[in-house]
Amino acid sequence: MIRTRQILAIVAVFGTLGGFAVAADQGETKMPMNMPMSDAPAHFKPTRSAYTEHHLFLVKLLEVPTPIPYEKYFIIRLGVYDGAAPHKKLSDATVDVYAGMRHGMKTGFAHGMNSSPKVATDGGIVDVSGMYFHMMGAWTLKATVRQGGKEDVAYLQLPCCGQ
Repeated sequence: MIRTRQILAIVAVFGTLGGFAVAADQGETKMPMNMPMSDAPAHFKPTRSAYTEHHLFLVKLLEVPTPIPYEKYFIIRLGVYDGAAPHKKLSDATVDVYAGMRHGMKTGFAHGMNSSPKVATDGGIVDVSGMYFHMMGAWTLKATVRQGGKEDVAYLQLPCCGQ
């Protein structure tokens, strides 16, 4: 019995040091407790354009509501351009989007939206409907761009929200 408690204590200590807490009695992973959560609107301008990680593509935020609505559906519009020739729109590129909050994490996301956005592409213009920010604060839009056998990812910061 003592040995089991010692093992559970060690697991709890190492789990906490590794950035997550382990509930020893249930064996479940929980979110870190030191992550900043906001209950106030974010006060910064949205990222208007971003190159993908390997500069293969340029993603521009063409349209976004100002302010972005809180707990209401909204639409954004993106443009996809050649990273080497940023004025050349890529009409055959496809884009997948994911929006999430990092809550202080340098990579990855603490959570995503409670909705699944719909993406429609036409001539290098990408309409993303079904966006829904259920929490105030800084959101990150991850745009995965594919074209001609190449794939790369761009990140845009979006502030939430106005009433």
